[in-house]
Amino acid sequence: MEETPAMDLIGLDLDDKARLLGGATTWRTHEVQAAGVPTVKMSDGPNGVRGEFQDGGLVPGVVVPVGIALGATWNPTLLGRIGDLLGREAIRKRVHVLLGPTVNLHRTPVGGRVFECYSEDPELTARLAVAYVRGVQSHDVAVTVKHFVGNDTEIERNTVDVRIPEGALRELYLRPFEAAVVEAGAWGIMSAYNQIDGEFCAHNHRLLTEILRDEWGFDGFVVSDWDGAHDTAGAIHAGLTVAMPGPRTIYGRPLADAVRDGSADETDVDRQVHDLLRLIERTHAADRPADGHQESVDEPAERELCHQAAVESITLLANPVGALPLRPDARVALIGPNAARTRIMGGGSSSLRPMSAPSILDALRSQLGDRLVGHAQGASIEKLLLPVTADRLRRADGRPGLDVNYYATPDASGPVVGTSVTDSGRLLLMGSVPDACGPGQFAVSLTGTFVASVSGPHRFGASITGKGQVTVGDTVVLADPERTLPRGDWMFGFATEERTAVVDLEAGEAVDVEIRSSGVKGMGALTLGVEEPREVALIDEALVLAADADVAVVVVGTTDEWETEGVDRTTLGLPGDQDELVRRVAAVAPSTVVVVNCGGPVGVPWVEEVDAVVWASFAGQETGPAVAAVLEGAADPGGRLPVTWPVRLEDCPAWPYYRPVDGVQTYGEGRLMGYRGHDAAGVAPRFPFGHGGSYGTSTWRQPSLAAERVAVGDEIVVRVPIEATGVRAATDVVQVYLEDEEVGAPPKVLVGFAKAVTEPGEVNEVDVVVPASALRRWDDASNRWITGTGVRRLAIAASAADVRHTVEVTIESVP
Repeated sequence: MEETPAMDLIGLDLDDKARLLGGATTWRTHEVQAAGVPTVKMSDGPNGVRGEFQDGGLVPGVVVPVGIALGATWNPTLLGRIGDLLGREAIRKRVHVLLGPTVNLHRTPVGGRVFECYSEDPELTARLAVAYVRGVQSHDVAVTVKHFVGNDTEIERNTVDVRIPEGALRELYLRPFEAAVVEAGAWGIMSAYNQIDGEFCAHNHRLLTEILRDEWGFDGFVVSDWDGAHDTAGAIHAGLTVAMPGPRTIYGRPLADAVRDGSADETDVDRQVHDLLRLIERTHAADRPADGHQESVDEPAERELCHQAAVESITLLANPVGALPLRPDARVALIGPNAARTRIMGGGSSSLRPMSAPSILDALRSQLGDRLVGHAQGASIEKLLLPVTADRLRRADGRPGLDVNYYATPDASGPVVGTSVTDSGRLLLMGSVPDACGPGQFAVSLTGTFVASVSGPHRFGASITGKGQVTVGDTVVLADPERTLPRGDWMFGFATEERTAVVDLEAGEAVDVEIRSSGVKGMGALTLGVEEPREVALIDEALVLAADADVAVVVVGTTDEWETEGVDRTTLGLPGDQDELVRRVAAVAPSTVVVVNCGGPVGVPWVEEVDAVVWASFAGQETGPAVAAVLEGAADPGGRLPVTWPVRLEDCPAWPYYRPVDGVQTYGEGRLMGYRGHDAAGVAPRFPFGHGGSYGTSTWRQPSLAAERVAVGDEIVVRVPIEATGVRAATDVVQVYLEDEEVGAPPKVLVGFAKAVTEPGEVNEVDVVVPASALRRWDDASNRWITGTGVRRLAIAASAADVRHTVEVTIESVP
């Protein structure tokens, strides 16, 4: 292990060392001033940098597309630029460690964090992760590649024992981590909540030492997922560097006591302190202190990069009659719940406070002008009632929003220790509260008035994470003084089920609002939503609008409540009455285009009834403008699916093994996950892995090989000439799959890819490099990697279901 001056342990006694390895607060490690050891500040990630509480709230930040959207770009170069941007953003937020990227795989389409991960395919994930890691760390900001390993679902995630066959573990689930460590030199790894083979990942010696450090040569630090470490002696022996969050962890005093009673070895402690000190040196934490002003910067060049990333992620799923791009003279009706409330990110720990993020409605209104005949919501899809918006709320000084007060006690007794403002009836506290709240319990209250805009019964809904109460006027919407109400799905399952109450109000009437809840460890959430009375049903309003336009653009999707950390979806179906909305609009509109604003795959049973379908994903702060640019034809939809969209959940190869049995989740599909399993079973998906269209057309000519014979350990280069045959530039993603006829093996696996844009009338020579590591397969008999020799066939494809050519290469063994 390389020694550096910063790794000198002189001046650190056992208690100091043990404290250093346990979190001090939600996001920081301890400092030892006498020894010159500074604090390390961490922040979520991975689609932005949240930072900490400042000036009454969270500092707005850049929001890049979520993981699955970046996966849809199939563009490692772009991922490197995104990583570079996030490295700069971390420095602005005075952050040393970015908690990302998330490189778990899309084993099923309904995992709660599918939106946060790149792909179902390990090679695509690996290429993108390597680029992202290099970009972030180019600014001496550390990454933590997560979640190591097997956290591919949210069901029972804190306890489930995951059992993965060794071949599948090596070839699929470990592959992105290996690439991030071996190729990109990742400085950090985050262990997963779950167990692997009966041992929690945070204290799994085989994972953290034998594979990570001994096999891959990792010389960085390992941090637990928050509250994901349980065994002091087991964790320090396995190789867990930092246990988070603080102030109460399995390290600190428990670790020092374990060394003194002989259950832990001080040599293991020293090894992990060395790794932490190396992190401090690499990130220049002593020269870049965590305290100080956090900046919010909206740079035009960075917004343009976010726009490019969003455009390159948007995927044209269907366009059979050329309905897109929209005609220049088309009169457009914009319909759907996600048109005005466009979702730009998923829920959970990856969420942050965005800067300006125009909705699809905002962007199309700007672009279309009078051609936009109107907007109608069409359907309601919220899991909880929509938070009350700022225009309905008034603070004590009469301005929009609610006043927020913080207290250092859980019952809100004593003085106010901090204030802020919220612009809606919802407040999320992801470990960021005023310092005066301290490390233990605290309380927060939201106060102001609600001003009714219409007369009639208003249905209010509330949920909180701690002890507290929510009132509107004289009506108690929720009361939970002892935190005894049943828990729901919101906020990782810590919040109450929603409680509702009806309040009759006259238009213009103002009533007092108070939302109060306690919090623990800086975490907490409160929400007050409202359903206002309506004279016309949402869907009827939409149908009238659709019939009066040339084109109906229907924006359907999910929300950060349906796709969120902590809970999986239970169905592919779109929430609410969105399927009915699409079908009924399609029946009355001359032409119907559907934009799907969601993270993971959803059901599209109406696909044959509409004229075009676009998947917009959660594409960050530029989602709205990017969708508008693609619909209008100012930009080409550059995305290709990074995950298979099945017709039914039952068609997903892993679905029979999805639910744990007696706490054990067995990956019974083995290597046949995702498109590999669909191929093996001959089950056609709705949209295959790698699928997506362009407004341009192209012809792929016969490919060639740089060398028809290569040695084991050498890369393969496939050249594909692409001719753009239309009047627009053509976007293509050339995908190279290794075919395998062995019984039980996947029929083909992705081994390389390249994205190219070819101008009209030109021929583009596209080179796809197949790395030697992609040709390896794990041999269960010998328990090692092998590369098959002899004649191997490569499929040159536009998707897993669209093979354009095949070539043969001879792989020769090395004497």
